[in-house]
Amino acid sequence: MSARWVRATAVALALAAGALTSGCGVGPSGVEDGGEAPTGLAGGPTLYFVDDGGRLRPDTRDTGRLGTVLGAIQLLMADVDPTEAGLHSEIPPTTTRTVVEDAGDYVTIYLPLRSAEISPVGMDQIICTAAAVVAASGRGVADVAIAVRPTHGDVVTRPCPVVG
Repeated sequence: MSARWVRATAVALALAAGALTSGCGVGPSGVEDGGEAPTGLAGGPTLYFVDDGGRLRPDTRDTGRLGTVLGAIQLLMADVDPTEAGLHSEIPPTTTRTVVEDAGDYVTIYLPLRSAEISPVGMDQIICTAAAVVAASGRGVADVAIAVRPTHGDVVTRPCPVVG
């Protein structure tokens, strides 16, 4: 063995030992609080329907799980038979699927309907159903913007008048 090889090996070993004992340079940190965990069990998503007085009323579907905003909106769009007597939907029936993008702090619902086909109360049914899923998932409703985009007409972004 040459002296050069022994020296190079010694330097490499010294560097490796230094790297192993020095760590990554990040010091220890304390415990951070992640906030309150969601409580309760979701028997299913809450859909919003309209009573005979024109007021929104919750109607929970017993699916055994909370599901997603998309799932709840699809149930709402397909549901013509609320479980509670005296409730009805202001959303016209359609066989075209709704698309939902849930980006955490922003939910966009793409309706397969023109804005002229749906009443303001029907629009609130959609917004409140989405807001109920957001709230049940542990997110703050005030922290999530919900937008409804019909195929033709203005985008509707307003808070749910009954969830919040």
